[in-house]
Amino acid sequence: MQKYTARTMLGAAALIGAFALTSCGSEVGTQPTPTATTSQNETQDPKLLELNTNLKDSLGEKYAEGWIAENKLHVAVTDQKSADAVTAAGAVAHLARHSAAELDATISKIMAWQKAQGGSVATAIHKYVPSGRHGTITLAVDPEQLETIKTGLSAANVTGDIALKFTESSGLASPAASS
Repeated sequence: MQKYTARTMLGAAALIGAFALTSCGSEVGTQPTPTATTSQNETQDPKLLELNTNLKDSLGEKYAEGWIAENKLHVAVTDQKSADAVTAAGAVAHLARHSAAELDATISKIMAWQKAQGGSVATAIHKYVPSGRHGTITLAVDPEQLETIKTGLSAANVTGDIALKFTESSGLASPAASS
């Protein structure tokens, strides 16, 4: 009976961790979000959300992030040709250093590094939030492991030229991805 209960609890914890990584707006598990984020007091106009989805699909690897501000869709892209396409579609274009795919690939590298560390480091990063707009990834980290995470990621040069931001987190610990 205890084996069954332990397995059930571990399975539930893994499911909660996976859900937390993949279901929260622009917070990322393995896929960038297809909808635009909105600034405070902005509405999510369905037409702007649809335009964002269409641009994301058509721009592919050049897409970094979409957001709504001042009731306009803003889209960050990685080259001028894509910026021209965004403008022609009626959105506001911004040039970005890194695409959503590059940021997601870097999150996967961070997760692999984290898993390889084992122990309490393997569960110390509670959330990974990419920003194509700023070319950064924000990590929400257990305060007790914050300096270990910062120092370790820096020493291993896991993220290359993608800047990391850190926030302290009291959230649920979840293991790094197993793949």
